[in-house]
Amino acid sequence: MDRIASLIERQPKGSALLQEFYSDPEIFRRDIDRIHLRHWLCVGHESRIPKKGDWFRFDLAEESIILVRGRDDEVRALVNVCRHRGSRVCYEESGNARMLVCPYHAWTYDLDGRLRSARRMGADFDASPHALPQIHLRILEGLIFVCFAENPPGLEDTKRMLRASLGRYGWSNARVAHRQTYTVDANWKLATENYQECYHCTPAHPEFSRWHATEKPDEEVAELRAAAAERARAMGIEIPYVADWPYGAPGQEMADSSYDATYPGSVTGSEDGQPVAPLMGDFSDYDGGFCYVDVGPSSFFLAYPDHGMVYLFIPRTAQRTDMEIVWLVRETAREGVDYERAKLTWLWDVTSVADKLIIDQNQQGVNSRYYRPGPYGPMESQTRSFSEWYLKELSAAPTS
Repeated sequence: MDRIASLIERQPKGSALLQEFYSDPEIFRRDIDRIHLRHWLCVGHESRIPKKGDWFRFDLAEESIILVRGRDDEVRALVNVCRHRGSRVCYEESGNARMLVCPYHAWTYDLDGRLRSARRMGADFDASPHALPQIHLRILEGLIFVCFAENPPGLEDTKRMLRASLGRYGWSNARVAHRQTYTVDANWKLATENYQECYHCTPAHPEFSRWHATEKPDEEVAELRAAAAERARAMGIEIPYVADWPYGAPGQEMADSSYDATYPGSVTGSEDGQPVAPLMGDFSDYDGGFCYVDVGPSSFFLAYPDHGMVYLFIPRTAQRTDMEIVWLVRETAREGVDYERAKLTWLWDVTSVADKLIIDQNQQGVNSRYYRPGPYGPMESQTRSFSEWYLKELSAAPTS
């Protein structure tokens, strides 16, 4: 504890983090305890479990939960640890089941987590105290959020912001068209910091930079952004600018939304900038814009008029992180008829492959004995804010 406090004290102002924050297993454990387990995390879209008995697993470092739709149609987050001797109950990634049966000794749980049977435990065995624990769960605009904390941050501000942003893009009536995981050999903070700045976009992502104004400083694209926003307003759509990330309002989860523009000649995120799926939500035409949304420490969203992207940065170890990417389309869109998966996923697959390369190389450089934190530039202000917020969270008092 004293060593971590000393590192926080030595951290240079306005610069990238010291090496230990990106590599030390002890600091990684504190990251999980004081950041990821305290905040709301998106684990996917509700359309992934449409039927009663559908479930999927979400793992975070050493923790595992089961997202399951019960017979009462409620979605719950059950801890994936058998109440007998601690085995994982669900080994597979997803499935459909009438009951959840631990493969080790066949203890059997109802879809709401109650222990229904424990074979050969004796006639006087009381099953009632041995239900699978549940953690907090909320569904907002079709997105499933969970929180491990006993008293999680409030979601009232986030709910209003999501309704006014992703709600206009029809995400509550969307469905998953494709999911893919890109494992980076790097600390989760390097992945998050990379996502929060586009200073790297021109050299690292020419495919993205060809069509997206994000690659330039705000002052250079303000007029283009205003024109796109005016076209959206003509359709009755106004995406709010909310700046509560990474510092949320007192007692509320950190969250933000912003609106950006595509360059003339493009209308969405694709190889040629042209439509790849049917329009979603309230959009009757393309406005030449798109929406960024961030919630909590590691859940990020990008909405175009015709499809959406969910970016989940999931810590595994001190130097391994899964980037799970989810593509969303309108609920009624049919693959092979209304969209082609290859065209839908092309841009953000290419971008994610490139991100894996640069983040992996970033970690390798950080691991060098010659690494020294360098200064953040003007286009990295959000990344700088995140790093400063992170150090405050890391030094906060522990909670249950």
